[in-house]
Amino acid sequence: MATKLSPFVYWGQSIENISLKVDLRNVENVEVTLTKEGLDFSAQGLGVKGINLYSFHLDFYLPVDPEKSKYRTTDLAVEFQIEKTAAETWPRLTEQRIKLPWLKIDFDKFPLDDDSEEEREVDKIQNSELFNKMAADMEDNKESSEMPSPSQTYLFIYNLFQFVGYSYVFINLVYNYVKYGDSAKQAAFEGTGTQLMICQAISVLEILHSLFGLVKSNILVSLLQVMGRNFILFILVLQEPRLQISPLCWYLFFVWTFVEVIRYPFYMFQLVNFEIKYLTWLRYNIWIVLYPLGIVIEATIVFQSIGYFSETGFFSVALPNCSNFAFYFPYFLMMYLVALCFGSTNNLKYMYIQRKKQLSGVKVQSSKAKSS
Repeated sequence: MATKLSPFVYWGQSIENISLKVDLRNVENVEVTLTKEGLDFSAQGLGVKGINLYSFHLDFYLPVDPEKSKYRTTDLAVEFQIEKTAAETWPRLTEQRIKLPWLKIDFDKFPLDDDSEEEREVDKIQNSELFNKMAADMEDNKESSEMPSPSQTYLFIYNLFQFVGYSYVFINLVYNYVKYGDSAKQAAFEGTGTQLMICQAISVLEILHSLFGLVKSNILVSLLQVMGRNFILFILVLQEPRLQISPLCWYLFFVWTFVEVIRYPFYMFQLVNFEIKYLTWLRYNIWIVLYPLGIVIEATIVFQSIGYFSETGFFSVALPNCSNFAFYFPYFLMMYLVALCFGSTNNLKYMYIQRKKQLSGVKVQSSKAKSS
């Protein structure tokens, strides 16, 4: 049976409030149940035992008011402001006098017993001001300003570079089509192929981002999407001139770059804790049209490539040879076409789950706990 992991929880209090800070970074799948008697918490995040599922349960010393209580998630913690039903100082947080190894005192938000009465009054005023400031931040949905970490800085620069690169290709495709009409579709690879190949080659880093936990995306989804695109671009289109001058190439580049000029700025603003609601809506809705369209275009290119590479024999190995090994690339493309159908279904399912989670807000089991 797996050991239950509990995060470090720091608590403080004023006369009117209890504050809790759950020490978890990059949290997701937060589930909170807050009642008058206690609190149940569960979330996945980076804690003392690395990236894991953490949970805990608390029975409060006295009843609290769930209707007036709030919580918010930040990149560094999950913070609670819990209203007491009666204005008084609690001798402890829990109903029973027990020692929980993961429960710590937040001394910055806690009146010490050996303080003088005058110091206690000052502490109560300061704590009250802190709670009021925290409540105002929750209402305005603003995060406290902090210096970005090296990983955040790197991810911002990476997303910015990719956004500029894909935007260049996207604008070039649209501009040439408006100016030259259908003839521009045959020159899509010649005009933008190099820039797109640079962006697609660099996108391999996204697999490493997922692998090393820099981002929370599913590593399998990242692997399938990045390597699938690179296979189409570098193995098929780059090696077959007839695909390069096909209008399919223009449509493929258009769909790919349309997705990315929305996705990368969305990630950039996430890194600086700033949300543009319209951009969020586009990120989790535009794929409903573009992803299936991109899948159909990719499948069509693979299907055409079967005939092209059958004629040229490129990438195929015929017998006899010194390795006594035979490989017929068109057969591989047929298998890839089948795998593309299954892999695309998984990608669409993943995006649907992400859309449901992002656009419906954080799931809370009890409506009495309010998320800021």
